[in-house]
Amino acid sequence: MKRWSFTTLLIIVLTLLPISQIEWNTEAEASQTSKVNNEVISKSASPNKAVKEKAPVSNTGFMPKVNRSYTYKPSFEDAGPKTYTASKNKSIENSVELLEDDFIGYTYIEDQQQLALGVAYSDIFFFSLSYPMKEKTTITDTDYLYDGTTETTPVYVESTSATVKTKAGTFRNVVVLGYPNGSKIYLAKDHGIIRITDFEGNITTELISVK
Repeated sequence: MKRWSFTTLLIIVLTLLPISQIEWNTEAEASQTSKVNNEVISKSASPNKAVKEKAPVSNTGFMPKVNRSYTYKPSFEDAGPKTYTASKNKSIENSVELLEDDFIGYTYIEDQQQLALGVAYSDIFFFSLSYPMKEKTTITDTDYLYDGTTETTPVYVESTSATVKTKAGTFRNVVVLGYPNGSKIYLAKDHGIIRITDFEGNITTELISVK
């Protein structure tokens, strides 16, 4: 029987050891899992495998940018087009006005707790939506009544990562809010409302231009 010298055996061991380590590490990496953004994602040896991203949580940033004009058709009032200019409301903190003419239009108010939209220079609000807006959860729309009491409506956050196209452009990470009556509001960062639909899915308000 052939005898192997100690030197020969040592060379064989050192030659095979890195190969076995690489094979073991590859198998371990392929089966290893990691937790990212509260989602368990399996690692893959393939660098081209897509990794699912978690939908963003929205909690401010939905007021229109000042010194821009926003045209809606249908508008908030009727089927025709209307253009509003966004400006800072100096008398109300954290607010932006969308005015068609002096004192005629709407006011957004936003802080860390809520996003509200109402008729400019009035006590009439269309909605007051609670933050944060997390996909597949329910938030509240608070209605402040004349007698000082409030009523709340549950609003379902259908998506915080929708892509919506209008004549004004393509908007990403759009928040889609569903009301119990079937109507929906679409909100985009730095623009506010970009679309409203009724219970049948018909568009009742849509942003068609930003300048």
